[in-house]
Amino acid sequence: MVDRTEPTIRYVAVEGPVVETVPATVELLREISARYLPADRVDRYVDFSWKNHGEQVIVRMRPERWVSSDLGAVTDI
Repeated sequence: MVDRTEPTIRYVAVEGPVVETVPATVELLREISARYLPADRVDRYVDFSWKNHGEQVIVRMRPERWVSSDLGAVTDI
């Protein structure tokens, strides 16, 4: 599940079977991080993550159910 609250509330959840897990490497972490971060922040994030987040793994799954919502139009929760 991924969610964010700023500037609007949005989330996505995906369910399905895990098809593979592999130990993370700095190279894989950099490749994945580059999908979501501006280029000038990738190396700094990877360095911090590798040093501070402990052992990491890559989990690959086959999505079977997908739910998402954008509550940006909801003003009174």
